[in-house]
Amino acid sequence: MKLPSLTHFFTISSFLTCLGLLATACGPTDPDTPKPPEAKYTLANVCEKIAAPTCAMRESCCTQASGYDETGCMTNATAECEKNVADVEAGIMTFDGEFVDACIEASQPFSDKCFLEIPDLFKLPTDLEPCTRVFAGQLKQGDTCERTEQCASSLSDREIVQCDEMTKKCTATRFLPIDSACKLGQNVKEFCDQGLYCDFEILTMKGTCKTATPPGSPCTPGALSFECGLGYICDSMTSTCIEARDEGGMCSTALDCKSATCTGGMCVKAKPIFNETQCKGTAAMP
Repeated sequence: MKLPSLTHFFTISSFLTCLGLLATACGPTDPDTPKPPEAKYTLANVCEKIAAPTCAMRESCCTQASGYDETGCMTNATAECEKNVADVEAGIMTFDGEFVDACIEASQPFSDKCFLEIPDLFKLPTDLEPCTRVFAGQLKQGDTCERTEQCASSLSDREIVQCDEMTKKCTATRFLPIDSACKLGQNVKEFCDQGLYCDFEILTMKGTCKTATPPGSPCTPGALSFECGLGYICDSMTSTCIEARDEGGMCSTALDCKSATCTGGMCVKAKPIFNETQCKGTAAMP
């Protein structure tokens, strides 16, 4: 998902310039030449400056979920940032402060919603792209990681690379284009993109991404009927494609629910995007 950073290109050209190929560029500057404006966020000050706006963004979700403690949140945000700065200084991560404000701004709508639904997931790779540029990890998919920032983002805008909480490996979740090979099963990390569905063989659970049946159109109900696409279901009463059910609706599988969360035969909210420690810091710890 991450586009190549301009710093990757400037490194070589700056090196050649200072060797003398463009000698005047690295020589003494004219004292009357105005200095460029100082960067708002630098590696030296980012952790001090980023905590307040980060927690202001988180507050919307935290107050809907576990509660909010500003001091605790800022302590947590600062500690998270300091880990990333240490990785930058160790040479296993890069930093670009120009994208800090854009990342916080892009994150705000998701914080306001807090409990994401299936349609929101399709927007994550593109909408949160600025966040992949602030602290950019270099670990490859399959490498051992401690947190998502350490993982190198994908060049594709239809992939999300995260540090898997269970395996502690950098793992990509992909949204597949039409005609791609697909499969169903536990721990699948590839899904047909919005407006598509996996047309699969029941014996192999493998198939091909095809155009989903539009909402309101006739469909064939069944326990394994996915022809309406993610976020929609084939209603057993009307045999038409309808939106997946809201919180409180009846469900038999997670995909019956907009939240992709079915508990005790009822659709419930997904987990909030910020956990209790992120919202309250050490105050949330036992």
